[in-house]
Amino acid sequence: RFLARGPRIRLSAEQVRDQALAVSGLLSKKMFGKSVMPYQPAGIWNSVYNGEKWIHSEGEDRYRRSVYTYAKRTSPYPAYMTFDGSSREVCVSRRIRTNTPLQALVTLNDSTYVVAARHFADKMMDKGNTPDEWIKAGYKSLLMTEMPSAKVSVFTDLYQHALTRYREDQEATKRLIAVEDATPELAAMTVVANAMLNIDEAITKE
Repeated sequence: RFLARGPRIRLSAEQVRDQALAVSGLLSKKMFGKSVMPYQPAGIWNSVYNGEKWIHSEGEDRYRRSVYTYAKRTSPYPAYMTFDGSSREVCVSRRIRTNTPLQALVTLNDSTYVVAARHFADKMMDKGNTPDEWIKAGYKSLLMTEMPSAKVSVFTDLYQHALTRYREDQEATKRLIAVEDATPELAAMTVVANAMLNIDEAITKE
């Protein structure tokens, strides 16, 4: 009853990332310790004078909660800044939320979200025998509600289009999945999972 009266707002930069990792099963439950360096685009964080570089953390440290991400005020984590995160150069009482095309580019293409989508697709494909069943199961685990039939058909069409493409282009399948047992079916479902993580309901607190 109380939640129903709350404002409808987009999740914060850190929450968007943490939710994608949590839904995919990648989010590390490790507590405390030093800051980590998760995926970020190459060449953004380079120090001219002392040669320091952004070195990706290994293992589960790549998927720790966003609060543990290494913060450098002169070069903030780009995905957080795209979603209106703070550079920490000055104190802010609240963040101003914006909506820009760059945000979709981050959640559709950033390595963190692509890897999360692949693992989410793996989980979806364990819950049924047909694409329809996989998609419905994924939607329910993401939003805790049944998927409307209209959306099922949209995502099923997306899966079939992606499947056709990846069956014709094995190299594209390997580039997207980046694992030895890459299959066109997993690649197509990864595309669906990535799109599902980007729908309005997934990144907005209703």
